[in-house]
Amino acid sequence: MTAAAPARQVVTHEVDGLTVTEWPGEGAVVFCLSGLGSHAPTWAPFAASVPGARVFGIDLRGRGAGMGLAGPTGLRQHAKDVAAVLEQLDLRDVVLVGHSMGAYLAPLVAQESHGRLKKLVLVDGGIRPRFPFFMRPALVRLMFNKQLSAADVTFPTVEALAEKARVGKMLADRPDLTPTLLEILAEESRRLDGFRPKLDVDRCVADAVDCFFGPDNAPALAALDLPTEVFLAEHAKGTSDKPFISDKAVEAEVGKQPLLSVTRLPGNHVTVLFAPEVAAAVLT
Repeated sequence: MTAAAPARQVVTHEVDGLTVTEWPGEGAVVFCLSGLGSHAPTWAPFAASVPGARVFGIDLRGRGAGMGLAGPTGLRQHAKDVAAVLEQLDLRDVVLVGHSMGAYLAPLVAQESHGRLKKLVLVDGGIRPRFPFFMRPALVRLMFNKQLSAADVTFPTVEALAEKARVGKMLADRPDLTPTLLEILAEESRRLDGFRPKLDVDRCVADAVDCFFGPDNAPALAALDLPTEVFLAEHAKGTSDKPFISDKAVEAEVGKQPLLSVTRLPGNHVTVLFAPEVAAAVLT
């Protein structure tokens, strides 16, 4: 995926109150699941990198156009929502791509979608990290609440929001991606009076805890009966950081799930989404 890829036209669907963005195409059907605080605009550059594919993104409950949706939260509910969208749009032979939280969600969607999926592509997620002993649900909840609440204010410019989100550190080795990331941030956060992330902090925090400690996603990963390619970043954020998901965590899961193919790529939790290997995996 490159920052220079041309933009594609979009079509918007409303399905059971959920907003779904489609980049029309005649090729592979690709459904994309965003990270914790993101929604469909995240995938515009990816859609541009696979111009022949029919690409979909969704605003899950608590993000983007789904901010005001009532009802339960958690990965299982998100999976049921996505499965309902796949059914109502009659999407089949779908390549399901998930980044970060979306990668933890994807195996649950496989359980709920009743044979509509062809393959999973998981990007820096899906496999639970090996946390230190003190990293328990209460601490994870506190950390994510602090992080998300700090950005849950209105910024005068998208650059100010990017500075608060420490985008510069993330892109230290990929400054060429700066215009692309700023464009994504702007699309995800633009308001009439400035820029503010379109997310429900409480729902997002609950989903973060569910990713790492919930009862459903690890068994769903182990039970997958679909080819699943996993792409993991070398670093969590900066180049001095360890990876978000360690090799030891990978070894534990690969032993349980023979259908997992795991590749470690240069970059971090954000920039790995732009690796050409990810786009190539969708098309093969």
